Amino acid sequence: MDHSPVPRRQVIKGALGFAALGALAACGSGSGGGPGGGPGSGPGAQTSRAAVRLPDHLPYTGLEPDLPGTPEGALPAFFAYPADPVRFTTGTPARGGTIHALCTMNTPPTPLPGNRYWQALNTALGAELKVTGAPTADYVNKFQTLMAGGDLPDTMEVRANTPQLPGLLEARFQELSEFVSGDRIKDYPGLANIPTVSWQSTVYNGGIYGIPIHLPAVRLAASARADLIAAKGLDLDVKTGAEFLELCRALSEPAANKWAIDEPLSTLEYVGSMLGIANNWRVEGGRFTKNYEDPRFAKALELVARMWAEQAFHPDAFTATGAQKVAWMSSGATKIHIGASTWSNIAVAARAADPKAEIKAIAAPKFDGGGQAATYLGPAVFSITGLKKAPKERIQEVLRVLDWLVSPFGTAEHRQRVYGVKDWDFTLKGSDPLHTDVGKSETTVPTLYIAASPVVHYTPGFPDITRNEYEAEKTALATREAWPTGGLYSPTDQAQGAALDKRMKDLQADIIQGRKPVSAWAEGVAAWRSGGGDRIRAEYADSLQKTGRN
Repeated sequence: MDHSPVPRRQVIKGALGFAALGALAACGSGSGGGPGGGPGSGPGAQTSRAAVRLPDHLPYTGLEPDLPGTPEGALPAFFAYPADPVRFTTGTPARGGTIHALCTMNTPPTPLPGNRYWQALNTALGAELKVTGAPTADYVNKFQTLMAGGDLPDTMEVRANTPQLPGLLEARFQELSEFVSGDRIKDYPGLANIPTVSWQSTVYNGGIYGIPIHLPAVRLAASARADLIAAKGLDLDVKTGAEFLELCRALSEPAANKWAIDEPLSTLEYVGSMLGIANNWRVEGGRFTKNYEDPRFAKALELVARMWAEQAFHPDAFTATGAQKVAWMSSGATKIHIGASTWSNIAVAARAADPKAEIKAIAAPKFDGGGQAATYLGPAVFSITGLKKAPKERIQEVLRVLDWLVSPFGTAEHRQRVYGVKDWDFTLKGSDPLHTDVGKSETTVPTLYIAASPVVHYTPGFPDITRNEYEAEKTALATREAWPTGGLYSPTDQAQGAALDKRMKDLQADIIQGRKPVSAWAEGVAAWRSGGGDRIRAEYADSLQKTGRN
């Protein structure tokens, strides 16, 4: 993946490894809907979305990838950065003044007066980019504080878990259909390069209320230390759930401080996909059924609890950080990671520890055999960037700035935005740009929370890692199962869903670790239903009906 020095950049470029599922879950509810009351009621209630035309997808064709994107959604792959990046935009997008953005800022950059990267970016944009930010954990509070005031920034990172979001968007943010709907997007070729699936999560109140920040579609996959597994005479090509479980047993050596897997709850989903459990929700005839309600979920819990008892998981798996889990995979303390579909950061770390290290995917089989299990897709978006209401000319200017910021991989604008000033913020190794120590500090200006070019497969200096990741994604997408609530909205899920799901995950952890019996799951599901699950189900069904899709 296209790497950068800060965690958020890893998320955007898909190199997040272990953080992706939380980011995707935060974006689970897509669009439409009212903030309170019954389904579709309250201020800003969802109106029919059938008439909303999403922006046309006009992929960038100015650079030939080494491995092409596919209609199924595999991202293009590049083995090296172009030696002479071409310009993507013409002219200067802004006409002076300031573009003020509100977004996540986890690592404050070198201040503007001493930051050549930021100064050059302002020159390229034709305006001073002013950024107001807050760390991830504090961002929603910062957002709400600014919303309560009178003077809003020009652009704002909008999270799916923002309280009373549809009504807020309608009251304070610009509806963008007249600028980006259908073929109108051609005026902004960078925005037109964003895949259509990511735009679903920008539609509320019968209109388009933001620019999506794209993520890879696949949200759950298994990657493994193929070199270490092969050295033990074992095979990644498992044909049944039983063969997968046997592989994990063979890789577990607790006495030698070596275990098979690093992540129990993701493994639970992975085993669930083998058993045919739905990707979060299943929709049949307009009715929604939660994966928790599937009788096979208890079977998945039983299997993963058995794996825990057999010491297939690292004993610290429930409490370790993502960085610790990368270190486990790098050292060989664990051999299998189940999580994000983009794992080149793990592969690079492993290669640094062992030049012969190789990461490859394990395609999930149907549990009883008969082919590849369904691959769970996500909403393909991290967040959206909303624009405050303004005259048409100002909206067009801000959209031009965002269009510059999303310039595709391999262009001169992309290299400048991501890597900065040549021979200052980055140097070249071959044609690949690598940050200097100065660049690592300067380029933390959080542009990727404002607008981000679509993700591609690119691991500088490691074309084999790029190929492995691309081929794994391509294989996984052959049996894709869509994120079922894309473009839909449930006010109860928005307000209570995270808390409800946390209680269910806590119960899963208790069952897996043997603190509660598998029989406790049925009681937990009943509590989920009465505590809000049934209401969420009804609201999604109502939202689906309003889209005109059923």
